Amino acid sequence: MSDTLTFIDNSDKWYPTSIQILEEHLDVLLTPNAYFSSSDIAPLKKNLAYTLQYIEFLDRVIKDINLSTVLWTENVKSFVVYGASVVEAIFNYLVISTGNGNTTKWQSVKKVATPQFDLNGVKHKNDIELFKEIGTPIQESMTFDQLAKKVESKKLLRSNFAHYAKIKPIRRLRNKIHIHGVEHATDTDWWNFNQKEYELIRHVLKAVLISSVFIGSAHKSKFNYLKNS
Repeated sequence: MSDTLTFIDNSDKWYPTSIQILEEHLDVLLTPNAYFSSSDIAPLKKNLAYTLQYIEFLDRVIKDINLSTVLWTENVKSFVVYGASVVEAIFNYLVISTGNGNTTKWQSVKKVATPQFDLNGVKHKNDIELFKEIGTPIQESMTFDQLAKKVESKKLLRSNFAHYAKIKPIRRLRNKIHIHGVEHATDTDWWNFNQKEYELIRHVLKAVLISSVFIGSAHKSKFNYLKNS
């Protein structure tokens, strides 16, 4: 590691994979259906392509610049967080578009706060939320945990995907974006993001991006940079 920012070598000019190529890869999976309209797919695809290009850029920064240990750690943290976001977005599309999303026929219309009252010398209060029944069920927002469990139980990445068990630690790490959410004295980025975590997200992200749901893509080799060294 270094306390100055210098290039590791004098390599040729480089630019990450173009947005157009990334979108062409994503087009294999992200198509309009009964759950996602064209106007839903377009921004989703753009945001995924933007994030994937940034992830490749981060990877090059980590490899090509002599970083201090702190800057290296924070770049790895960003890599993990953005990588997890890509996995979560793909899972969200897979779950909902296959009809496995959580739905509800109840829509919140009003929240009512009631006066506080004493119970055994301790103040309590009841908050009431009113719901109305709607004719057509609507999609409920799902957590990364819920999405990952659905993808695994329904085999939405096909039966030959062998990396479901590696999703859970990625979900935990992604939540470290909340800097204030510390549980103990060593719950810091320095201890949470190291080579092991860097290799974990690279492995899982690549496995998802070249999985069977992207069969037919001519651009799978664009993710070879995610191979662990």
